[in-house]
Amino acid sequence: MFIFKTIKLSRPAAVLAGVGFFLLTVWSISFEAEAKNTKNKNFSVKAIPNLFFNSDVGIGYGIHPTLFVDSVQYKPYFIKIDANYWNTTKGPMETYLFFDSPHLIPNYRLTIYTRYYDDSLSPFYGIGANSGSNRELYLRRRANFATDLQRTLWQPQVNNQKIKALFGLGIFNTEIDISNSPLLISSQPIGIEGGWTNYVKLGLVYDSRDNEIIPKKGRWLDILAEISRGILGSDYEYLRLTTTLRTYHPLLSDRFIYAGRILAETFLGQAPFYEFSYFANSYQWKQEALGGSKSLRGIPLNRYIGRTKLFSNQELRWMIADFNFLNQDFTLGANLFVDFGWVFNSDSNRSFGQSENPIKISRGMGVRLIWGQNFVIATDIGNSTDMAMGLYIGVDYLY
Repeated sequence: MFIFKTIKLSRPAAVLAGVGFFLLTVWSISFEAEAKNTKNKNFSVKAIPNLFFNSDVGIGYGIHPTLFVDSVQYKPYFIKIDANYWNTTKGPMETYLFFDSPHLIPNYRLTIYTRYYDDSLSPFYGIGANSGSNRELYLRRRANFATDLQRTLWQPQVNNQKIKALFGLGIFNTEIDISNSPLLISSQPIGIEGGWTNYVKLGLVYDSRDNEIIPKKGRWLDILAEISRGILGSDYEYLRLTTTLRTYHPLLSDRFIYAGRILAETFLGQAPFYEFSYFANSYQWKQEALGGSKSLRGIPLNRYIGRTKLFSNQELRWMIADFNFLNQDFTLGANLFVDFGWVFNSDSNRSFGQSENPIKISRGMGVRLIWGQNFVIATDIGNSTDMAMGLYIGVDYLY
């Protein structure tokens, strides 16, 4: 039997093993890169306290430092190491380490991350677009290690266009306790035992953005397939197919930007129900949808989940003013947004003929404080028929 199925994952062991392996890998890679060339590279550390309010998780506290190794000839950076720890008043806590280098290996982009997420109050409303409004809670603890390697297949010298092939590997373990959720107990969806969902990820990525962190023009498209099989140590066998298109256009000037994203995802096979809460991408980890700060702002976290999901974010971004404070460059920005999405679950007994509209819509506005060239502090406020107001404070543009 595969080794991942024979190991009983404990909480401290998972965290320590993942963090230890991650640090060893990052240290060896960074040391080798530094030994080869230390010229024209600048180290910078940016950190903000994790003092925030999120309508889904409550008041959060912790620390979020980011280390950049910058160079004039390497954009958006040579190496980025992102660490984060936060806890909340409503229960969820998360800690992660993330390593990204677009240039460490010529023609390759290497991403490594390890993450532990503990949510004893994970929300569950049901599965499908017409799920009920009653919010039940279950325990979900999730530990993972994952790495992606993107190889440049085509990149002309005259513009920002590139096409890359992606190969990734993920090792995920999820602990589930449904004892406080009558709906989960009665419906018994696939996955109530938790377990391993290890996968191999394959994909193609097209990218023509002028700037990865603060794009003003270009497109970013990825087409991904995650294959989870028993031979990889997974307790479930399924295929996740995801495609995402993001597009950016300046309006009138490069200080007024239209930014749009549309994502479609579906599962084939026997996927556990909690995987319906996530969507895949070609950068960093899986994020949660539909609802919450990473998908439909102003709709409660994981309010709508299903085997198939389709959602879109439409934003108007305005770079209001540039200023300098304590010898640091800042830009103040704002944005207006409309988010909308839809989910469908083939196992649901409900139909679209019911009175509830399957299209879910939220709208709102936000503020951005851009620190230097690669760090963004973000605040968004959204509302919908499901929530009077959702407030989200974090980092980076949504896409």
